[in-house]
Amino acid sequence: MWKDVACGGVSTAAVSSLLNPVDVVKTRRQLERFSQQRALEIARTLWQEGGIVALWSPGLAATISRELLYSGCTKGLYPIARDAISGDAEPSLPQRVAAASATGFGGSICANAFDVVKIRQFDQPQRYSSLAGAMREIARAEGFVHGLLIRGVSASAPRGAAIAVGEVTTYDQVKSYFKKHYEDSFGVHVACSLITGVVATTVAAPFDLLKSRVMASTNPADSFATVLVRLLRHEGPLALFNGWLPTYFRLGPHAILTFPLLEALRGAAGLGYM
Repeated sequence: MWKDVACGGVSTAAVSSLLNPVDVVKTRRQLERFSQQRALEIARTLWQEGGIVALWSPGLAATISRELLYSGCTKGLYPIARDAISGDAEPSLPQRVAAASATGFGGSICANAFDVVKIRQFDQPQRYSSLAGAMREIARAEGFVHGLLIRGVSASAPRGAAIAVGEVTTYDQVKSYFKKHYEDSFGVHVACSLITGVVATTVAAPFDLLKSRVMASTNPADSFATVLVRLLRHEGPLALFNGWLPTYFRLGPHAILTFPLLEALRGAAGLGYM
């Protein structure tokens, strides 16, 4: 099991660290005070503030730590959960959805503290000195449990389940179809990843936006429900997909790079393809 978790966590953490600038811009685009700015305007502003460092460094340590936990659970434990549910039979789509939902939900809860720090550092890069410093300051000001462990978990856990279904289930389901016609190979992994990026972005976009806003807020009253109601009242239903394009520019390349890398790591570890 530790090999599964390591392959899932390392593959995603490596790609997420590479794409951290896109995640920074995407998250800022989702936050209320940046929601009227275009993604390119946000990127240009950050570049003017400090070049590539201003784009790349915010929340990088939190991003890597978060993915090692979340994706270690989601992409690592998913094959184990799927096979436990389906037994010796070919997994059905509902069984794949159940396995991805469970691992994504659990992974989000495990990684929630790192998620909070990541969003806060994306929003205000100079606010905290480091990952450890951010955790100490948030715990001191807002409480370790309420400030880190469960801050925004009402948004992050459903988002984690949704994106796991959009990513892992889509990839697995599409690959099961391709395998009936083609040999399980690198080309198949890339083709499945291309489809996965579009589905995952569309499924995750509303949850991703709400999670970003809840975690960036320091108001204890801001929960998944209150932020959702406020957004629908003031910005309308289409605002739930605010930042879809920058989200895709993060999740699309992310899927294209992560799943072939994950499959390669699993093969090297003697686990076989997912």
